[in-house]
Formats: sequence, C-alpha cells, structure tokens
Amino acid sequence: MVTAPTATDLPPSQAERAIRRRIARHGPITFAEYMDRALYGPGGYYARGNVGTDYYTSPQVHPAFGALLAVQLFRFWHLLDRPDPFHVIEPGAGDGLLGRDICNAASHLPDGFGASLRYVALERHARGPGSGSIPHCDVTGDALRLPFRDVTGCVISNELLDALPVHRVRMERGRLRELYVGIQSDVADGYEGQLVEIAGDPSTPMLENRLSDLGVDLSEGQTAEICLLLDDWAASAASALDAGFVLTIDYGRSAEDLYDPVERPHGTLVTYLSHRQTDTPLAEPGRQDITAQVDFTSLRRAGERAGLTTVGYMPQGRFLTRLGLQTMRRSGLPRESANAGWITIPMNPEGALPDALAEPFLPQPDDARDWLTGLTHLARPGGLGDFRVLVQAKGITADRAEAAMLWLEDGATSDEHTPAGLAAMIPAEALTLGPERFRLGRTAML
Repeated sequence: MVTAPTATDLPPSQAERAIRRRIARHGPITFAEYMDRALYGPGGYYARGNVGTDYYTSPQVHPAFGALLAVQLFRFWHLLDRPDPFHVIEPGAGDGLLGRDICNAASHLPDGFGASLRYVALERHARGPGSGSIPHCDVTGDALRLPFRDVTGCVISNELLDALPVHRVRMERGRLRELYVGIQSDVADGYEGQLVEIAGDPSTPMLENRLSDLGVDLSEGQTAEICLLLDDWAASAASALDAGFVLTIDYGRSAEDLYDPVERPHGTLVTYLSHRQTDTPLAEPGRQDITAQVDFTSLRRAGERAGLTTVGYMPQGRFLTRLGLQTMRRSGLPRESANAGWITIPMNPEGALPDALAEPFLPQPDDARDWLTGLTHLARPGGLGDFRVLVQAKGITADRAEAAMLWLEDGATSDEHTPAGLAAMIPAEALTLGPERFRLGRTAML
C-alpha cells in the first residue's frame, strides 16, 4: 500500500469529494475511473477550464505549428479532390488556439483552400462568450463519441490521447496485478483517510490480453499503464469519416519502447500542478493534470480494426521540418516581433553605458528572440520534437493515401505545390506572438 503525500493545505476539491464518496460507498476503484473523475468529472481538472495552465503545448509555443499543419491539411484537401466544404474536426480543442492558427494560415494558401475549410472545435464542456473561439464552429461533445458522420476531411488531435484514462498494472511474484485507488483503512468513517494505492486482481481480462497481443512480458516489480480506450477513440474517429484522414499528434512511443523494463520500470504516468511536474497522482485530484504516454502500436492497430489505413508515423520535429519549418525561419521575423520588446544594452565594468555598440554585437528585442526560440522548440529533440505524428486514412485509394506523406520525402506533387513553397506563402505577419503564447526564451513552463 502506497500513500499519497499532501501537496497543499487546501480543502478537498469537488472532484476529490466525489471520488471519496464513491470509494466509501462501493470500495476501491480502478485508476482509470479515478483518472476519469479527477480530470473530467464534476470539478475535474479539465472541467474547470485548466487546459494549458500547468504545461505548455505546441500551439502555445508558436503559431508556426498550426500554420505548418495547415500546409499538410492542404495536401489532404487536394488528395480528396478539393471538396467544399472540407471539414477539419478537432476533439479536445481547448481554447481553440490551434484552430485559429490553422484557419489564419489557410487563408493565405492557394486554390481557394481557406474558403473551403470548415473547422470544428470539439470540447466536453461548453466555453463561455469571449473564450477565444475559432472563426467557424464550436461544438460540445465527447471525443470518444464524435457527433459526426459522413465527413469528408480530417479528424485532428493534439495532446488529447495522453489524457485518456489508463489502468495501472504491476507484475508481482509472476502475476499481473492491477493498482486500484482506495482510502486508508485505519480511519473510522472510511472517508477522511488518505487516498492510497491498493493492488488486486485485474478488473478485466482485457489488460492481460493487451499485453499478450503486444508480446509484452513485464518484469518483476515493473509498473505500467494500459489505455483500453484507444479502440473507442479509433472507432469514433473512423465512424465520423466517409473519406479523409486522421492526424494524431501526441507524446508516446511504440509498445516495445513504452514497456521497456530497463528504461521505464515505473511506467510513464506524470502529474503537473502549478507549473511543476509533481508525479503524485493521488494528491490533489481535480487540481492537477494527469497524463501517460500513448501506446502508438496499440493505437495503430486499433485504427486498422476500425477501418483506417496507416500511412505515416514520424517524430514531430521531422514532420514540421519537412513541412517547411526552416522556410518560415528564413522568411524573416514579423514586423511586430522585429520592432517590439526590450533591448538589453551591456554596461562597461564601471557600470556606465558604452559610447557605441561595437560590431559584431547586434542587440535583439525580446520578442524577436522569443519568436526564434519558440520556432526552435517545436522541433527540439528531447522536447516537443520527440512527440509522435500518426497519419491514418479512410475511404481513398491506396496510392492517394500513400501520397499524403510521400510529398514530405521528395517535395514533388502532381499539382506542383511543395511543402516549402506553400510554407513560403504564409506571411510572417500571420505568425506573430501574442499574449496567449509562452515565451520560452525567458521561462520554459514544464
């Protein structure tokens, strides 16, 4: 039994009170149920509008992320014979920042792409007026039950699947055990004690079946996470499409890497609270984010069972670079970034300002530095650049599905558009940093 440390002196959140009532009345719950209630239940982390408050995502780092995705969406649109409308559905859209960046960039791309684009931002909880909605459509709904059918377009998600509830398991004395969440048993009323981890028999044979299907043998004492909702996600995305693509961007690994007993003996579950990685999943439910890396092997197989064809899988850094990241860097800074912010001028040893700034010193405004730093962070190894990009297709011929990613290798297409050429069409002024972006040049929020 492992107890959770107390993170703050705050009273229990609404989500924690609901979790405690559930356990007190019915006994220990799976970690998947705990995570679902802590994140999405009444008073849960995401239900309280905390998206992006304790961590940063690629759209918050730089508008070039959305702009480069618009370049790839343009390619999908052409391969689907330029439908009008071309729907892009984003479950887990949060504040809609990615959608705004994509729509803004799309308006500068050729052939009427921007006019054909219909962007749909989907969230479990409705956002209030002035919350930053995108130009097209906000919808309230569940990502695992997308309320759409017969769509021609793309289902896109960014850092959505790593927040799907996971079961936690551990190998103990040669047996697979599941880790449940209970309340410390030495408290008389069974309600006020600490939340604790309790090992028991697996709640469903699907946990052992998943590991067996993957050919994974956990080592003695190894802890791991298993997301059984990947099939639901894949089925939901596939059923929404008549013809089109599913573009998934998230932090994760292949199953072989994810369940490596040497590299990840304790699994990949992490928690974030007040901009800090806390790694205390049973503390402060409802107030902190909980996430686990995505098993992309199982995700790919789930898509294939749902009728999707896998056409591409690569790191985010490579994906964005092939789409024209360096082209945007070479195109120059937006005027606002080039002329705004503070300039730091060095003093001499006596503390006086210099009479002149000697070459090669060229002071840069903070905004310009942040603009370039943010662009670098999108593809940086060891960070956002190591996120994975999975592209799947449905309802199109095999050669067209394959062509969706081949253009990143040779840059040639039958319509003469190349990734770099399209990226160059997006003006620097469409890529300015606003107050909604994290300035990683000064502070990197983890």
